[in-house]
Amino acid sequence: MDLKIISTRKEIKEFFGEEPIIAATIRVTKACNLKCPHCYVNAGKKLKDELSLEEIKSVIDQLANLKVFSIFFTGGEPFLRKDIVEILKYTDKKGIGIAISTNASILNKEILEKIKNLRFDLFQISFDGPKEIHESIRGKGSWQRTITNIKLARSILKQKVGLGIVIMKNNWNVLDQTIVKGVNCGADRITLMCLILSGRASKELNPSPKEFLKSIHKIFDRYKILQKKAKFSKDTTIPSALIPKKWREKGLHRTFAPCSFPYYIAINSNGDVAPCDGLFNYPEMIIGNVRKNSLWEIWQNSKLLKELRRINPSDLKGVCKKCIYREYCAGGCRAAAYINYRDFRMPDPVCQTIYEAGLFPKDCLKS
Repeated sequence: MDLKIISTRKEIKEFFGEEPIIAATIRVTKACNLKCPHCYVNAGKKLKDELSLEEIKSVIDQLANLKVFSIFFTGGEPFLRKDIVEILKYTDKKGIGIAISTNASILNKEILEKIKNLRFDLFQISFDGPKEIHESIRGKGSWQRTITNIKLARSILKQKVGLGIVIMKNNWNVLDQTIVKGVNCGADRITLMCLILSGRASKELNPSPKEFLKSIHKIFDRYKILQKKAKFSKDTTIPSALIPKKWREKGLHRTFAPCSFPYYIAINSNGDVAPCDGLFNYPEMIIGNVRKNSLWEIWQNSKLLKELRRINPSDLKGVCKKCIYREYCAGGCRAAAYINYRDFRMPDPVCQTIYEAGLFPKDCLKS
């Protein structure tokens, strides 16, 4: 029996007894040792005024008091922070779920042994494709380091080691093989992501609508064989309607947790706060800074957040108006919608472009 979907502001407030912050992202540094062309952060150099360890602990304390369920630690490359292990251990001590994304280039046995007893929701390792493609993105020698560290992470952490895979123009046709390789190396989670056109990412990196759908179908055909070894992560950002029909009929789309936006908050490495980690490149999206105000004050007083929380699925435009999954996925990636259309009521651009190309699944449209 299906559980009722809680999607409107009224339903969420009635269920939780308040308007909660469900999840958060902390970008612990902008520093990165790689220069990936699809990086929406435009990571590279560390910011001059990045938060100290004590300031990050204070942010974690505030998030714990606000009863968030999980924190996703991102960068840059999080493991470039020498105190990242202490940050993760402190989060675990507070009883908050932990997810982290890494390029795995500087992971080693010593680091993994220090964090092996933490309760990870997801330990995500970026994986872009076969050797030639992966190294064209991340540099010579990066593919073998990634393979080695997927195996090492699984042997030490035991579970919830994920592949972080962005569907792009240069890899869409080989991602089914890429996933097989990653799973055979020990990954037991698969996170599929759409490109976010911010930072260094450009439209040229996007697959065409037809290529995107072909990639998804190839991946799910392969998943039929792999599902005993690995599961899709709840952080997968493929909109429900684009999952092949036979898998939707099995309810697989319900294993992908709908994004908690706008009941979500993102903290940049300099303390800036935005409604989503994908929006830090847009000054109008900066709603405060933790060095000036508490997260509670920002959450309660931000006019932008109040406006975003007033948007219900029924207010969405474009193909979302016609899609039977709109109440569930709430329009897909809201950051991508804003970046592409400057309107949070517009659909995820992946869905909209596929719809405009005449390729949107007809069984997902209201008659």
